[in-house]
Amino acid sequence: NKKSGETHDIRCEVPIDVVGFGVRSVIPDPNYKLDLDYNFNYLAVSQWSTRKNMKNTIKWFLEECYEQEVGLVLKASIANNSMPDRYLIMRKVTEIVKEFKVDNPDLDRKCKVYVLHGDLREEQMHALYNHPKIKALVSLAHGEGFGLPIFEAAYNGLPIIAPGWSGHLDFLYASVKSGRKNKIKKLFESVDYNLQPIQKEAVWKGVLEENSMWCYPTEGSYKMKLKRMKSKYRTIKKNSKILQKHVLENFAEDKMHKKFVDSIVSTLKPTASQT
Repeated sequence: NKKSGETHDIRCEVPIDVVGFGVRSVIPDPNYKLDLDYNFNYLAVSQWSTRKNMKNTIKWFLEECYEQEVGLVLKASIANNSMPDRYLIMRKVTEIVKEFKVDNPDLDRKCKVYVLHGDLREEQMHALYNHPKIKALVSLAHGEGFGLPIFEAAYNGLPIIAPGWSGHLDFLYASVKSGRKNKIKKLFESVDYNLQPIQKEAVWKGVLEENSMWCYPTEGSYKMKLKRMKSKYRTIKKNSKILQKHVLENFAEDKMHKKFVDSIVSTLKPTASQT
């Protein structure tokens, strides 16, 4: 209390139910084509904002994959899908690529960065997740409420690299049989992180308060996961298929709808006329 100087604990004293997003039944557009130079590419789907950490996503990819024949496909926008928004995205990506330098000037950069901007239908987005040359989805976001692109990648069976913290953990762990017992196992490539206060430019009164904390994925761990994704892809792909089955079964649209309705109905008290 700023007037009296008294401090009070603010606590939630009512039950909370968490209802996830439901799997969408979408058939990938077979006519959506994407011309990629290499057979191994990572995908990042994100709004360009401080929270999404896009600069490090690109910069650390360039540093790790500079001499490799791999690509990073960015499906990104800042505020909308207008032409000015596209020009600004292209300028930001170009600045990061130009900033990047290696100690040896004789080395030529082999890795590619692609930018996708504009409206895509759901069928086209799902074609991205199922593109034969797109092998994994990457995210270095400081925090997610749920993480819809990560969720969509999961139920399409696409391997995932993401921080081991925040909302997307609701669906990236599953029960896996180990011997005679079932164990809860993470079925994604988990990037290490540190918890620190949010950046000043990210403060949003009433939403992201200045004393809030979020995760800062570590550079070394991200680069190691990029490397591991290529070297251990068959093993990681098997895990992504197990995760896909888990998400399709447990986050089916009808199950999430029922859970949502039951959560609301259970809080309603019958009136006299209803009794």
